[in-house]
Amino acid sequence: MLSARILNCCKLFKYKKWSTTLLNAEYVLSTQPAIQSTHEKYEKQLKDFETLTTVIKKKRQKKPQRPPFAKNLFLGVFDTDVLSYPELEKEDIDCIEPAAAAVEKLMKQEHMVNCNTLSDKNFRQNLSDYKTIGLQAPQLMDGRECSVTESNKFLEVLSCHNLRDNIIFNEQLGVQILVKFANDQLKKKYLHGIMKGDSISCFCMSEADLPEITSMRTKAVISDDKKTWILNGEKAWVVNGTSANLLIVCAMTELVVRDLIKEPKLTLFIVDRNSPGVSYTKVDTNDVEMANISFDNTQVPNENVIGKVNKADVILSSIMNEFRLSSGAACIAITKQILNRLALSMLEQSNDSNMLYKTDAVRGKIAELTTKLYAMESVLYLTTGLIDSYENQDCELESAIVKIFCSQSCLTASLTALDMVGMPAISESHWASKFHKDITRHLSLHETNDSLEIMTALFGLQFAGVQLNERISKIRNPLFHGSFILRRMWTDRRNVGDDPKLDLRLGDYLHPSLDIASKHLEYCVKRLEFATEVLLARFGPDVVNQHIDLRRIAECIINIYVMTACLGRASRSYCIGLQYSNYEMLIASAFCSGAMERVKANVKKIVEGEHVTNDENYRAISKRLFQSKEYFLKHPLSRNF
Repeated sequence: MLSARILNCCKLFKYKKWSTTLLNAEYVLSTQPAIQSTHEKYEKQLKDFETLTTVIKKKRQKKPQRPPFAKNLFLGVFDTDVLSYPELEKEDIDCIEPAAAAVEKLMKQEHMVNCNTLSDKNFRQNLSDYKTIGLQAPQLMDGRECSVTESNKFLEVLSCHNLRDNIIFNEQLGVQILVKFANDQLKKKYLHGIMKGDSISCFCMSEADLPEITSMRTKAVISDDKKTWILNGEKAWVVNGTSANLLIVCAMTELVVRDLIKEPKLTLFIVDRNSPGVSYTKVDTNDVEMANISFDNTQVPNENVIGKVNKADVILSSIMNEFRLSSGAACIAITKQILNRLALSMLEQSNDSNMLYKTDAVRGKIAELTTKLYAMESVLYLTTGLIDSYENQDCELESAIVKIFCSQSCLTASLTALDMVGMPAISESHWASKFHKDITRHLSLHETNDSLEIMTALFGLQFAGVQLNERISKIRNPLFHGSFILRRMWTDRRNVGDDPKLDLRLGDYLHPSLDIASKHLEYCVKRLEFATEVLLARFGPDVVNQHIDLRRIAECIINIYVMTACLGRASRSYCIGLQYSNYEMLIASAFCSGAMERVKANVKKIVEGEHVTNDENYRAISKRLFQSKEYFLKHPLSRNF
């Protein structure tokens, strides 16, 4: 025993940063419970020394913050540095690739594949042993201290398992919240157990029939002695709700009313499942653990507040950005499995008389899915690279785009699979049917893509509106600014004629083979800038209610950002000589060609206005249907004479 301790100490002193490590070790040892047995004490010290000797110093110096990339696109401003697709350092790649390969091999083992619940202790223990719980936690807490890019690489591998949602929710909305926002006392009490696989967390945010956040029914009131909070309410659709013993609950603690505007103040609590007043009812979803959890006068110690009272919005805005990225990683894993199974199925169904995989019908769909998958990967890791590379980088829009684009592309893949597989996919046990059910959760759980699209458009227009305030004011009051309007008519003549001047020279920052694709991207940026000005000038502050046009401009910014990711990645791959990089160039060009057509069509509808498009017709039709409260048109066989 003594010789083993000496050996570990020698290893520790060989580590270059041994002095700093020993100082940090004091904190680690102080946070553990007291050990009575001498034997257990020595074992504990040995384990701590082993942890210290395996610590790898990670040099990650972020660059100064840059202006938000996606938001600036609404102004026609393009940061060409983003075209230099971000990449990990060589030592990071050498570390993460074998680790991810080991995790991938683990997830394919029979005892892991056959597990269908996160409550299985052996399953969680395996995840803990491979350090896949607490990916961004410090190494001294037995975490991997991953960057956002590295953690999404692991989540992509873990998402190959059918418990992908349970794993991601426990990691991204449980461990991540505690690692980044909990105080030392809460980390000591709860975090270690989750990372060791002894506990499971769940995130309690959603409520049934919640039209807006001000109507949240889960509320917490401080007791008279200021020592506990009294929690009442019910949370719905809680992933891991049936097996989790640690509940992270978002509750309203104050409602401020100013000038008829209600401003809710939210607080995050960590609640023990065994606390009096906590109950749950299981939601029947077959393939994922969900529950509705109720709180009836549940007492929560004041020490269990995560972060600060009434400041949960800061935590949620930060954590949801990374959670949206994890949805992208899961969708990539699902789409890749769908594509691989479809390709194998087409090959197996082909024979000498019917070479099915050579038909245009099959080739066209497979190529489209391959292009979408490439774009999904590109946009996810471009966004994680921006977050990792720059200090406090504003990637709010970028993260939302990743979630929207990846989930919609994954839905397209699942629908394509159902169409190509045919009748066998009717069976609930068929792989195509299972994947289709999986993707529906990413489309609707916590936030729908429709609402996220509108939010993306509004955030971009709000950012642009501040910069263009004076210009928009003059456009909306032409009689007071005659000379300005005349100059604008001349300078905007090419935009009005759908022939913008391409002067951004984006091709200078890409491989010459992508010159045509770079012009497609530049055209889209210019059209987005013009559409932004048209919308703000036409509607002013009322643009927040023009949801049809908001969806159109959101689709424009999504396509432009994904085009940027594809071109940057393909150019980098070709320049450094990656295998199949010539196909990357082909795929990137193909995606940009299709994206340009989509942007062109959307901007045309925005510029033409509601009276040329079908918008007004649709509004009138829907208004009549809501008046009737049902489909109101007569049957085609009806007669009135």
